[in-house]
Amino acid sequence: MNFSPNSKALRELKAKLVGLTNVQFEAAIGLILGDASIQSQNKGRTYRLKFEWGDINKDYAFHVYDLFKEWILTEPKAQTRINSNGNEVVTWRFQTFSHEAFNPLAELFLNVQGKKTIKDGLIRDHLTPRGLAYWFSDDGGKLDYSSNKGKGIVFNTHSFTEAEVRQMCIELEAKFGLVCWLKLNKGEPTIAISGSSYERFLGYTSPFIFSTMKAKLPSPRSAKTDS
Repeated sequence: MNFSPNSKALRELKAKLVGLTNVQFEAAIGLILGDASIQSQNKGRTYRLKFEWGDINKDYAFHVYDLFKEWILTEPKAQTRINSNGNEVVTWRFQTFSHEAFNPLAELFLNVQGKKTIKDGLIRDHLTPRGLAYWFSDDGGKLDYSSNKGKGIVFNTHSFTEAEVRQMCIELEAKFGLVCWLKLNKGEPTIAISGSSYERFLGYTSPFIFSTMKAKLPSPRSAKTDS
């Protein structure tokens, strides 16, 4: 089929799609909090999502592709580049086509300049346990990789301002009961979640974390391990 930008086939496909499913919308919130970008090619009339993951996360990239498959014309493709150290880097990229269904996400995340930002109430009103799981899959990890006993978690929120990260901490604690705070990493703001919130975090997210991303979680707590 001819899916050129102005083709009849693409217009018909877009007309059949009205809006994102609840699962897609919840996942998209977490993915945009993470590394996904939301862009417009027509001055804000419609938007699209763009995704990219490293080769180590190829299976996860295809998982997200399957989640949004009806909105995507081409499956993930490997892209190769040479980084500043002269090493070959492989990533997997794909994107949705532009559609009005993504406009509500743009309204939540983009400021008047079209830059991704965090508005008051975003976490409180729109982030669900599913979204939290996808956010962790993108930006999360162990707070302390030097110890197998630590149960703390970190979200690498480097693309946001300190004020935005503080607001996210406030709303994460209010909505999910997670003890968290802003922690600078090489001068960049991150969200640290206390090991005392480990079980609570797992209770919310474990049903939704893709299998390969569970390796990013701290090890299960033993009966004698302290918080």
